[in-house]
Order: sequence, then C-alpha cells, then structure tokens
Amino acid sequence: MELEIDPLDLDMTLGCGQTFRWRRAGDGSWSGPLGERLVTLRMDGGILYVSAKPGGEGVVEDVARHLRAEDDIDRIQLTLSKDRVLGQGIRRLRGLRIVKTDEWECLVSFALATYANIPRISRMIDSLATEYGRRIAPGTHEFPDHARLSKASVRDLRRLGLGYRADYVKGICDSVDAEGLNRMTRMDLTRLREGLKALPGVGDKVADCVSLFGFGRLEAFPIDVWMERALKRLYGQEGTYRRLREFAAERFGPFAGYAQEYMYMNERGMASGQACAFSEQR
Repeated sequence: MELEIDPLDLDMTLGCGQTFRWRRAGDGSWSGPLGERLVTLRMDGGILYVSAKPGGEGVVEDVARHLRAEDDIDRIQLTLSKDRVLGQGIRRLRGLRIVKTDEWECLVSFALATYANIPRISRMIDSLATEYGRRIAPGTHEFPDHARLSKASVRDLRRLGLGYRADYVKGICDSVDAEGLNRMTRMDLTRLREGLKALPGVGDKVADCVSLFGFGRLEAFPIDVWMERALKRLYGQEGTYRRLREFAAERFGPFAGYAQEYMYMNERGMASGQACAFSEQR
C-alpha cells in the first residue's frame, strides 16, 4: 500500500518522543502497533509504503490519521516563520509532523512518562500491553483498552515495573472511562486541560502533551526542562509554567504545538552536537 504525505521525515516524527511504541529497523523503516495492527512504514522517493499485520481495510486511513496527513505544513511553517527566531531555520525541520494517538493510550502513556526516559517509558508501555492487551503479531500486543486495564490492581501494575506510576494508572482507570474521554473531545483547550489535570498523575506538562498528541489540539504547548532551556536561550523567557505557556500562546497562536516540537527537536539536537536551526534574535 502507498500513501503520499508531503513532507514527512519518519525519523524526526516517530523518534522524537511524541509516541513510544514505534521501532526503527536497520533499513530505515519503522514498525509499531497502531490500533489492532502491527504496521510497518518505509519512505522511498517521497512515497510512504505501508504494510500491516493483519491487513484489511482502513490501514492507509489509520496511518494517515496518525501522521496527521491533513496538516498543511507549508501554511503552518509560513505562519510560524513570521517569528524572527523560528523563521531562520524552520524549513530544516519541515518533515517533522505532529502525531495523533488514541486519547486513552496517550493519556496512560504520558502518565507513565513522568521522570522517565524514552527507553524506560517504552518498556513500561510494552509491559502493560503484553500483560493486558490482545496479541496482534508475534511479540506485539495492542494497547489495552479501559475495560481490560481496569482489571489490574496496583499490586499487579507494580509487578510490571511501573513503580509509583502504578498508582497513577489505577487512579486514571478509576476516574475516567471511554465515555468521559469522549466528552473531553468536545471541550475547548482550557476546559480540557483542567479536566485532564483532575486525574491522578496528570500535571501541567502531561495535560498539554495529551491535549496535543492525543486530542489533537495544535495550540497546546508542553513544557519540560528542554523547553525551559529553549525558551530562555531563544527568547529570554523564564518563570512559572503558566507564564511560559501564556507567552507561547501569544507568540505562536494556533500552531504552538508545532513550534514546540520544532524547538524541542532543535534543543535535543544541539545537545547531541547537531547544527542549531534557531538562534537568539529577540
């Protein structure tokens, strides 16, 4: 199966911490569970080649939805390039797209992501899926739905290596169900963030990550230590989470989430010795 998504850089998009279950193979392809399928993606000559186990209808549509194929990257970058800092190097990151993950999976995943690096987050999620998710391919299970995960006790979850985050997962299962998440999809960002923050283990950053990568709110702007460094270095901005988020909302508007990913990718790249796309021009 083939899909045209332009632009798209799989390494940038699937390897930058927006999602945790994709794995890169030596040939440059990426494989990961997407719903009830194990999907493999490979770029060649500007065409995205898609294969899935099991196959069937809807595979291409699911991949297009996950990679937000409808996003007009040229328009987004044109809008953000009006910012003097981002405008200098934004096209270097043109292939980086925001992903759209299932709301439930995204919520639980980022609740597990507190004070953990990406490899550990991936291990915890895979442990949950292996224990409570349906098997979809050898060695791969789908993410467990609310009904299945709710059956787990805190003790069961701790045995999977979740540590104190086991309390968060159990608390989320007890606090919200599929119907509650569906109601959240109709909320504006302010109400959505507050609703998410009312759940166990969900603070400002997790709420913004889930709003952006799960509920698809492109105006959300998650802030972690990398973003604190970027905002200080590039814009001279420091202060509380609320102050920084308000600065980002005013500065980047409806595409703040893309601005965040561009800056995050740039900051992480600088730390590993890659060229800097953005520099201080306030």
